[in-house]
Amino acid sequence: MDISLSKEQTAFQKRFREWLGTALVEHGPAPSKEAEAFAHEARWERLLHSGGWSGIAWPREYGGRGHGIVEHYLVMEALGAAMAPEGINNIGRELVGPIILAAGTGQQKRRFIPEIVSCAEIWCQGFSEPGSGSDLASVSTRAVRNDDVWRINGQKVWTSYAQYSQWCILLARTDPDAPKHKGLTLFLVPMNAAGLDCRPIRQITGKETFCEVFLKDVEIADEYRLGPVNEGWQVANRVLAFERGTTRLYRQARFASELRDMIRLLGNNAEPQMIGRLHARLEVLRAHNLRIVSQVAAGSAIGPEASLQKLSWSELHIDMLRDAQEMAGSAFLADDSWKQYRHAYLQAQAETIYAGSTEVQLSIIADRVLDLPRPALGKPQ
Repeated sequence: MDISLSKEQTAFQKRFREWLGTALVEHGPAPSKEAEAFAHEARWERLLHSGGWSGIAWPREYGGRGHGIVEHYLVMEALGAAMAPEGINNIGRELVGPIILAAGTGQQKRRFIPEIVSCAEIWCQGFSEPGSGSDLASVSTRAVRNDDVWRINGQKVWTSYAQYSQWCILLARTDPDAPKHKGLTLFLVPMNAAGLDCRPIRQITGKETFCEVFLKDVEIADEYRLGPVNEGWQVANRVLAFERGTTRLYRQARFASELRDMIRLLGNNAEPQMIGRLHARLEVLRAHNLRIVSQVAAGSAIGPEASLQKLSWSELHIDMLRDAQEMAGSAFLADDSWKQYRHAYLQAQAETIYAGSTEVQLSIIADRVLDLPRPALGKPQ
């Protein structure tokens, strides 16, 4: 693992930190109402773009900045350390953009990438269904082709920010007779398409950031198919590798800042052993981040080891907030100073599920990283 910075990268890091300090003051705190908070975060992404700090590692010909993964990491780390807004278009930035660059046509790259970089178009992800959450291979939403048009019918669920999005990257079954890991295709679906109905779901946090999406005879031109027909499983796995491996580079630095803030709130109630364990796990998460960055910088693809990183950050965050609750006692539930962390604790329950549940990550690690033998069916363990 080698992520030593060049003189140019060190100067890049310094310029961004200086810009960030001023930009955060100008942007101001987030409003409490959900729709206003969404607009606030979208404005933040557009402010990053106007400052020249979006699309860091994407090609200049599509509106990116033409840097590498190291510069992208430096920006994400600085944003997290400053507890800056994470942004609202992370599906577009971290999933859709990379997979269009990797598997899309030239026309798709020219059409979509500049709009993602500038946050002019916001994306959601239509993978999970009521009967296929972690088991994506059992997707039942159907897409049937008629010449150059696909007709899509089905239902998606847990679709984050779908009500605010202009586009959805959607996984559908195109060959019902193929084995379930085959016969799937990815599509780029406009959210204003005729026959598409989006219904927000109220969550335990009181917010409505998840949605159900219903598709009835939604017609999509073949030019909006992403990747080969019936090979969507392979393309989708590349999407999930991006999501598990790179979308949370921001979070390790933010978690470290959150921990420092919680120690301040705890005062004399902070227990050194608990704090020490959390700090050690944050360092492990940072090592996972640096390994991923080093791997990509060396030209290697992100493999199943990305599950180590996803498992690390999602389990760490919920444990960090649970430990804070234990140390703070009733103040965690009653004092206004803990309000943001009460919300974070509720939200963190979902973090161990989306992008693949903890159980799925453990199975991937056991099977594809550690190469452990699979248990024989029917034999007690």
